[in-house]
Amino acid sequence: MNGDDFLQLAAQRRSTRLFQERPVPDAVLRRIVAAATAAPTACNRQLWHFVAITDPEVKEQACRLSYAEQSYLYDAPVLLAVFYDASLESRNPCKTPYLSAGMAIYALLLAAEAEGLGSLYLGGIRVPRGLAGAVGAPPFLENLGLVCLGYRADTPPAPPRRPLDEVLSYNRCDLRAPHFPADIRPHLWSLRQLADFREKLLWYKGIGIDAQTLHVNPDPRFSPAIRHLTGRLGMLLARRERPRFLDVLAYNGDVLLQLLLAAGARLDKAYAYDLAPGILHYLRERLRPLGDFPNLEYLLNGDPDRPVIPLPDGQVDVMCCYQRLEQFADPQPLLEEMARVLAPDGRLVLLVSNRLYPHLYWYRRMCGQNYSLGRNWSRGPERLYEPAEILRHCRAAGLEAETVTGLQPVELKVAGWLEGWARRLGGHALGDRLAGWQAGHYAARGCSRWFARTLVFELRRAAP
Repeated sequence: MNGDDFLQLAAQRRSTRLFQERPVPDAVLRRIVAAATAAPTACNRQLWHFVAITDPEVKEQACRLSYAEQSYLYDAPVLLAVFYDASLESRNPCKTPYLSAGMAIYALLLAAEAEGLGSLYLGGIRVPRGLAGAVGAPPFLENLGLVCLGYRADTPPAPPRRPLDEVLSYNRCDLRAPHFPADIRPHLWSLRQLADFREKLLWYKGIGIDAQTLHVNPDPRFSPAIRHLTGRLGMLLARRERPRFLDVLAYNGDVLLQLLLAAGARLDKAYAYDLAPGILHYLRERLRPLGDFPNLEYLLNGDPDRPVIPLPDGQVDVMCCYQRLEQFADPQPLLEEMARVLAPDGRLVLLVSNRLYPHLYWYRRMCGQNYSLGRNWSRGPERLYEPAEILRHCRAAGLEAETVTGLQPVELKVAGWLEGWARRLGGHALGDRLAGWQAGHYAARGCSRWFARTLVFELRRAAP
C-alpha cells in the first residue's frame, strides 16, 4: 500500500451505527485484532486485551451494567471491549496507557474498513467497571471503551473536517485560543465559536436510513414540545395560500422535516437558516433519501460575527425558532433579524427555556458557580431567560406577543413526583389517575404558564 492508498482508506472510514444481521467471520475478526496488536505501545509493553462479545445475553448484560443503552450496541454482531493494564504507567504525565490503547483502537477501525466492515468506537460508557464485570475482567484491566463491528447497513456521508492549515503549525504553535470555551455562559462565546460547535456536534449524531438522527439521547422528533410546535405551525400555515416558511437555526431539521412531509406541497417556499455550511450540508444529506423538496432553500448566515438572515424584508409568512435564543448572551440582534424578514401579517412562534422553572440541576450549578459544559456537552452555551426578559427583547425588536403558552408547567412536575411516590407505596390506581391528569395538562395558559419549563410565544410585528 502506498501513501495515497492509505490516505484514501483513512478518508473513507466512517462511524457506522446501522449494521446488517450478517455475522462477522472469526478469521476476519482475528485479522482486525491482529492489526491492533501491530500498533505501538509505551515501552513495548503490549498490555492491551480485547474481549469479543457475540453472545446476545452477554451483550445485554454488558450494556445494562455499563449504562450504555444505544441501539447500535445491540445491533452490531460484535462488540469488542478494549482493556489496558495501566497499573505500571498510572503516573505517567503523558497518559501513555490511554495513548497506547487509542492507537490500537484506530488500527482496529482502519482494519475494519479495509475488510469491508463498518465500525464505531464508543467511549461514552458511564460505568466502565460494569462492562468489565459483565465479561469477567480482572481489576487490573481498565476498560477504555467498545468498538462495534459488523457489515454496515448504511452509507453515512462524510462530515466536514478542519482545514489542514487550521491544525498544523511549524516550529511554533499558532493556536492562541481554544475552539470552544469550557464555560457555558454565552457571553464568553463568539458567534464563530457557536457556529463551529453546533456544526461539529451535529455530525456526531449520524443520519439513519429513515432520516432520523442517531444519538445517545432519544430522538426528540415526537416529543410533546415538538408536537405542540408543529401542530401550531401547521394551523398558521393552513390559513394562508402558498405561504413562505422559515426555520431559524434549523440545526438537525426535526421541525422542518415534519412540516415538509405534512405540508411541503402547499408551501411556496421553505427556508432553512443556520450559521455554518456544515450544518446545511448535514440537512441536505438527511433530507436527500426522503425525496425531492423543490421549494426548500438553504440559507447560510450572512455575517460570521453577527446573525444576518439573507432574505429581503417582509419575506416570510410563518417562522419558528425552537429553543435557540438560550445560546446567545444578547438575543436582540437575532430577534431584530427575525422581525425584519417577517411579513406585516406574519407570525413567529418562539420556544424558549424558562429560567423560573424549578430545575434543580440548573440551580445547583448556578449556586456552586460551576459553569463548565457538564450536561451541556450536547447543547453548548446556555442562558435561561425570565419571561419578562423575552417580552422586553421582543418589544425592542418590534414584535408583540399575541399569546403566551407554557409547556410542562410546574404542577406537572409536582404531579410526576406524586405519581412516582404513589407507585413506590403500591398505590398504582392513584398513580394511573395522576398519569392521566398529566396527559391532559401539558400546555397551560393560566398563571402557571410563567413557571412552565418551556414558554411558547406567538408573535407578530408591532403596529407602527
